[in-house]
Amino acid sequence: MDEADYSLSGVIAMQARERFGARMRSLRRLRGFSQAALAERTRRTQARVAAVEGRGDPQLTTILALTEALRAVLVPVPIERLAEVERLLDLNDREAKPDERVPSALEELFIASDEDEP
Repeated sequence: MDEADYSLSGVIAMQARERFGARMRSLRRLRGFSQAALAERTRRTQARVAAVEGRGDPQLTTILALTEALRAVLVPVPIERLAEVERLLDLNDREAKPDERVPSALEELFIASDEDEP
């Protein structure tokens, strides 16, 4: 890899952290938690929750604890499908009631794509 590859990689990583943080903030609000309440529920500090929602670089254990507390899942998404998945999640966020499962539209997308494979 040359310097340009590392630079592009850094930009992509920063954008991914921003999108992830925004998604976590949206999900926390959808579930009705304050940062402090979520921190208490996950035995993390409010500052750690804020860092995840910002541009922080959280540890995987923190991400897993937060997603579990928010009744969510982490799903690796192929980069070429990312825009489609984000549109589905945004639509689901607008339509979901607090007690509904957030990943349902995402699950439907991957079930449909699995059926298309030979």
